[in-house]
This record gives sequence, C-alpha cells and structure tokens, in this order.
Amino acid sequence: MDIKPTYDELKAKCDDFQAQIIRFLKVEQELIDARSKLDRDLSRFKSIQTYSQKVLGAVSLEEFANITVESVVETFEVECSVLLVYDKEADALNIQSSFGFDEESYNGCRLDSEWISSKGLMKNGEVIIEHVDPGSKPFGEAGLYKVIFSPYYDENGIFHGLLIGGVSNSKKAYYDEIAEQLIPSFMVFTQQMSEMLKNLEAKRSLDRKVRERTEQVIKQKEEIEIINEELTSQKNELQIILENLKQAQAQLVQSEKMASLGQLVAGIAHEINNPVNFISAGVESLSMNLEEIGQVLERYNRITASNVKEKLKEINELKQNIEYKEAIREINKLIDSIKNGVNRTTEIVKGLRTFSRLDEDVLKTTDIHEGINSTLILLHNKYKNRIEIIKKYKKIPLIECFPGQINQVFMNILSNAIDAIEGNGTITICTSLSGENVRISIRDTGNGIQKNLREKIFDPFFTTKEVGKGTGLGLSITQSIIEKHKGKIEVKSEPGNGTEFIILLPVNQSDK
Repeated sequence: MDIKPTYDELKAKCDDFQAQIIRFLKVEQELIDARSKLDRDLSRFKSIQTYSQKVLGAVSLEEFANITVESVVETFEVECSVLLVYDKEADALNIQSSFGFDEESYNGCRLDSEWISSKGLMKNGEVIIEHVDPGSKPFGEAGLYKVIFSPYYDENGIFHGLLIGGVSNSKKAYYDEIAEQLIPSFMVFTQQMSEMLKNLEAKRSLDRKVRERTEQVIKQKEEIEIINEELTSQKNELQIILENLKQAQAQLVQSEKMASLGQLVAGIAHEINNPVNFISAGVESLSMNLEEIGQVLERYNRITASNVKEKLKEINELKQNIEYKEAIREINKLIDSIKNGVNRTTEIVKGLRTFSRLDEDVLKTTDIHEGINSTLILLHNKYKNRIEIIKKYKKIPLIECFPGQINQVFMNILSNAIDAIEGNGTITICTSLSGENVRISIRDTGNGIQKNLREKIFDPFFTTKEVGKGTGLGLSITQSIIEKHKGKIEVKSEPGNGTEFIILLPVNQSDK
C-alpha cells in the first residue's frame, strides 16, 4: 500500500519550491536591471560617438563649445548644460557656452576662486554630483535640483575648465536613481572633450576607440538577448538558476571592463599621440634639410665641361651658406628620431593587441611575462614620471590559461597598486617557478590596507576608493578568474608598508 506524504512533508516541499521561484525571480530581475543599465550605457556611448563625429567638424572654440553643451543635454538626459573656461589672471571660471539655461539669469555669470577651491578643482578633480540649495547662486536661483560638475585639465595636469549638467525637480526621482551610474560615462565624455581640445589627431583616435567599443557593446547585447531567450524557454527547470548565475558573472566582468575604459582610452590616446607628434615634427625638419641638399644637387646637375670651375665655386659657397655638413648630420639624427617614434607607437599597439585578445573560451599556452609587459604599456600614462617599475623575472615555462582573463587580472592588480601610491614610489614584479605552479608577486609601496579591511577586499562591490573611482568588482573578478584557473591568490599588507599580491597558477590545466 502506497504511503501518502504528510501535510508537513507537502508543506516543506511547497516552501522549498516557493523559495526556488523567489530566487529565480530575483535573478531574473537582476538580469532585467543589468540589461536596462547596459541599454542606457549603450545609448550614452552611441551619443558620445555622435558627439565625436560632430565636433570633428568644429572650426572654432565657440562652435566646439556649442556642440559640447548640446551633446551633454542629449547624452545624459539633463535639462541644461554649460561649458566654463578658467581665466588664470582673474582666477575665475567664465561661461564659454550654455544650453537650456535662462540667459538673463546667467548673463555675465562667473565662478570665483573661492567657489573653485571649495570644490577642489585645481588639481586632480573628479566628477562631482551635488544637490543644489534652492537659494544658492547661480544654480539654486536657476531652479536646479541636482548638478554634475566635471573638471578637465591640460596636458600638464593644470586646471583648464569645467563642464556642467543640471536637472530641475521635475527629474528628481529619475536622477536620484541613476545619478551615480552617470559618473564613469560623464568622466569618459569630459576626458574625450579635453583630448579633442588638445589635439585633433588625438580626438580622431578617441573617436575610433569609442566606435569600436560601441560595436563590442552591441555585439554583447545581442549575445545577452540570445541567452535570455534560452533562459526563458527553460525557466521551469532547476538548471536555469545556474545559467543565470553564469550570466550575472559575465555581466559583472563586462561592467568592470567598462568602468576602466575611460581611463584606458585617455591614457592610450595620449601615449600614441606623443610619438606621432614627434614623428610629425621630425618629418617637417627632414623636409627642410632635404630641400637644402636638393639645391646643392641641382647645382651639380648644371655643371658642363665649360663651366666646371665656376659651378664648383658656386656650389662650395652654397654649401657654406646652408651649412651642408651640419645638414647631413641633422638628417641622420632626424631619421633615427623618427625610427624611435615609430618603434614606440608599434610597441603601444602591440601591447594593446596582446592585452585585448578575446579568447576567453580557448585554453592557450601563454607567456606570462608578455601579458604583464603589455598591461604595463597600457597603464604607462598612469605611472610615468612618478612610479618605478622593478621587474625581477626568472625563467618560467609557458602556461595553459585563458590569456585575456589573466591579462585582466594583471590590469586589476596593477591599477590598484598605481592608485595606492599617492606620490612617488615603486612597484616590484617578481616571477618564479614553484613546483608545478608559476608564482607571480606584485608589491607596491603604497599606503597599505587596514587589517579589518583585508578580509573584505575580495567581496563584490567592496571598495576603499572614493565614489566614482572604483566599482568594487576588480578584485572579486580577479579572485574568480584565478579560481577558474585552479590557482590561488593571497594578499599581504600593513598600513604604511604597502601591499603585496601573490598569485599561483598551474603550468598545465589538464593535470588539475
């Protein structure tokens, strides 16, 4: 005779099934929220691309500024925007262009040195989002509820101006929800605008990178939509929970990469721009020298049997006038300089290509030293002239890994090490073979980590950085990648004595 389940047994099963449904609905909502955020990010990056294309045709600062403030309103859904330029002599910010403001309220408006100092804008300022006091000047009197301030600087890090976006109480609820999400993309927008002001070639380079990034985001969105369709067809099965967790992890990795995109784009563009400018200047000088040498050769072509002495005398006088020997030596020097510029540009492009290999699903034998070096090339603009990189590489074998993911590990740890060093310092990178594992040590001379925080640094969304400077996902993703490779990661740190990350990676994945 079959035994019927008791009421308590049936209730327990129902509770368990209900809990599974709640977990599924929670994961499904997280996916919807992530897709919504990705859609907004995609829209912003498309708008930034459109802005880049528009501003390429600007022929004056006035036109450039008008395009910029209109694009801020369109890209970030604010109601008004203003671009201010810093007047060093007056120690104040003057309006260059505005859009959406009441002209009478802002006519002749300038922000003085006291206001600038209160925001900490003169050096290393970050994007600031502030609530506006209704009675304050000038933003409160204009009826604004919340304002975004984004400073920009010249190539020497000197304060150059301020980009502002504002919203009124009519958008209060919407901007209270998404304001913090705007900081990375608003920072990207401002950095891109600043680079375009400095150099047209740098601007084009940034535009190309934004376009490529937009194409990648579109492709990722299509992949997410395909996965969502598969999850929908299997939502009554228990396996959907595991699939949703994998998808959530993939989106977290992508969010971390997008959070660091603004810093990388500006840094790489600046690094490429330096040797390109060097080559350009060398070519101009080389052209002038060759023109002078051509004058001498042209005189030789005029020599005939009847005028040899006369023409040789004329040629010698011309050589003295143009300093012929010095011109020859200068040509050789310029050729060497141009070669150095080309080699530097090639090195940067090679580093970028090595770092960005999209082969996460394919195990490959990889040179760890090559991955570290390519990452350092991309980060060079963040640490040059203040941080010394000490490499203590020992002979180690190639390892089996997913190179793109391991490069992301190096990027996360090295970026944190650079940010931890406020002034001058050193970062020491050591590699060695430890049994069947490769050991990588990255040690900095930064501020170190408090004991009560060391246990939390691998937790998702935990960060000690200021708002807008870190997502709190870097080390969490780093730990997940290391565990995926069946390796280990350890941190040693004392306040005031720097931090050391030690990574162990198996040489062969198939043996694990």
